[in-house]
Amino acid sequence: MSLDPYQPCPCGSGNKIKFCCSKDITTELDKVIRAVQGEQRASALDHVHKLIADKGARNALLAIKADVQLSLGQFDDADATIDEFLSASPDNPVALSLSAIHACSKNDLESAIEDLQQAMEHLEGMLAPSVYSAIGVVAQTLLQSGDVLAARGHLLMQAGLAGDQDENPIRLLMRINMLQEVPLLLKQDYAYADCPEGVEWADEFEAAKKQALRGAWIAACEALDTLEEKHPGQSAILRNIAILSGWVGQRDEAVVAWRKYAQLEDVPVDEAVEAEALAQMLDQAAEVDEIDSVAVTYTVPDIEKLMEVCLSDRRVSKMPVDLKELSAEGQPPPKAAFWLLDREVPESGAELKRDAIPNVLGEMYIFGKQTDRDARIEFTVLQDDSFDAAKSALAEVFQDFVNDSPTEDVAGQIPKVTAALTWRWRLPDDTPPALRRELVSEQRAEVMLNRWPELTLSALGGKTPREAATDPTMKVPTLAAILLLELGNEQNGNEFDFNQLRKALNLPTRDTIDPVGIEPLKISIVQIPLIDVAKLSDEDLLMLYRRVVLKHASEAIRHLAKEVLHRSSLNDKVDKNETYDLLIRTAVDADDALAYVADAKQTAVDADESPARWLLAELSIRLSRADTAECQNLVQTIQTRYMQEPGVAQGLYEILVSYGIISPQATPAGPPPPGAVPQMAAVGAEPDTKLWTPDAPAATGGGEKSKLWVPGMD
Repeated sequence: MSLDPYQPCPCGSGNKIKFCCSKDITTELDKVIRAVQGEQRASALDHVHKLIADKGARNALLAIKADVQLSLGQFDDADATIDEFLSASPDNPVALSLSAIHACSKNDLESAIEDLQQAMEHLEGMLAPSVYSAIGVVAQTLLQSGDVLAARGHLLMQAGLAGDQDENPIRLLMRINMLQEVPLLLKQDYAYADCPEGVEWADEFEAAKKQALRGAWIAACEALDTLEEKHPGQSAILRNIAILSGWVGQRDEAVVAWRKYAQLEDVPVDEAVEAEALAQMLDQAAEVDEIDSVAVTYTVPDIEKLMEVCLSDRRVSKMPVDLKELSAEGQPPPKAAFWLLDREVPESGAELKRDAIPNVLGEMYIFGKQTDRDARIEFTVLQDDSFDAAKSALAEVFQDFVNDSPTEDVAGQIPKVTAALTWRWRLPDDTPPALRRELVSEQRAEVMLNRWPELTLSALGGKTPREAATDPTMKVPTLAAILLLELGNEQNGNEFDFNQLRKALNLPTRDTIDPVGIEPLKISIVQIPLIDVAKLSDEDLLMLYRRVVLKHASEAIRHLAKEVLHRSSLNDKVDKNETYDLLIRTAVDADDALAYVADAKQTAVDADESPARWLLAELSIRLSRADTAECQNLVQTIQTRYMQEPGVAQGLYEILVSYGIISPQATPAGPPPPGAVPQMAAVGAEPDTKLWTPDAPAATGGGEKSKLWVPGMD
């Protein structure tokens, strides 16, 4: 099919080919475009060069030339072509979008956003493909740089322009939303404020909003900035400035606008707190107090005797790590890795008290003698108030087996707040799971109620939360700092009632919200867990439920999913198996997950359906807890009753492989390495791919062969 002369010219003018710069070269242009579409870019580029030599550097040819050069990675050549294009047509949206793509290839995001915004501002008529592509390229470059807020803004714009013609922006948005490490406030879909009724500045506001809706965000923001100077303290103006500034990567401007917005009397307290919390999260100028992580290196005269001490002293505990993964590039791995504890590990954890739990002082990596280095211990420890005590403890344990003149090198840094809110325990291996959870809960309450309020925070002007809470002007910033702490706690899968902290600081609590009169699509996703779900209509409940599932908002999912399961009126509108699956995957701990599994199994039995999928889910959970007897029974039940059902054999195989029970070749895995895996509990630790909680026991222990039987282990 030949090129339609009535379609838009590739030059970006908005005119049809028949009336534009390429009207007399339609046939040649058709060949070039066909070559590009057929992935014959080098041939297309040769043809363009000949056309330019013969017909001159027309904008349509420069557009195709630059596009092909960028796709071939000929960035220097593309740079020259784009400059020529822009010199001939400075406001051309195609030239500007190609410049934006080129800037992204150099990681020059500021220039990329500016070029793209100029393209959107000068865009007339039909959207050129290069402009659409530039939006996506800028979005992905922003995402790679870590600016999730701006990346989501661009993807939302691209998705709106694409309609049902391109699913890629929606898919990427969904992937971002499903990432647990992305804070919930950055997943929020921030809607523009409407113009208040009866204001004299309505025309200017609506004109700026019209620019924003067509993607000309910087132009809209500049118009709103001018409007804010004339009419300061208007919440609608400030909110839209804040949203637009964040979307174009102007984080400092967004912080200022959100903070001004949060201070206005006409903004509801909950909304003001979220705005200030977002400002605190985005604030690049805020000082981050950090603590050095120091590698203290001791030479070792007799490494064999030192190892004897490590293996015999109960203040030293072996780390369950693969030593090969600890080697620096081109260097041998350590011979051993241990934790140094502040006290001996108790003989038993059966009746353990919190004040008797050993704390990890630091990590010790033991290296043998090398050609150019003596045998040594590298002791990694935080340089906080306990730094000297940790070194003294090491000297006491090893006495004459290490030198008394170690070297010290900074190995890294961590935020002071993170250090203050993190603890590392070495629990006795027989500590009962219920007691372990109780101890962790007690420690978390101690940290949140007594340690955090005494930290000086830059977000609070260098005051502690306890000090700031007494200042009426600091109420919203203090509540925002607590909200960020609460959302981070939820993100890490931890349970704590932060209203206890608010009450302890004499601050307003976050209480149940009556949903009457609330629009489900407009309420903040952060506030959804507070809604009285019993008062929701089926329609509103489903709308909210789908919202939180798309955003992977764990607490809100748990809150709404339970009500969804409770309502028989939703049986034909929701796949309740998927709802149970969501509850299991977002459970705060293994006990909760097992309770949901039990409910799901009973529901399946009552409906005369197979419970096999829930037996597999239970097996995975119990393997994570090392419930050996229960795992044995589950495997036997699955094998004898359900192995012929579709997907069951494969599901069982994948679970057993993931936990190392069998090898990927379906043969029994070898026994676990000798030495108990210490039971640790730590706030902020990274979960692995299995169901994990900070208080979860080790999967194996004592160096014994696994007691779980699977086929072939006889």
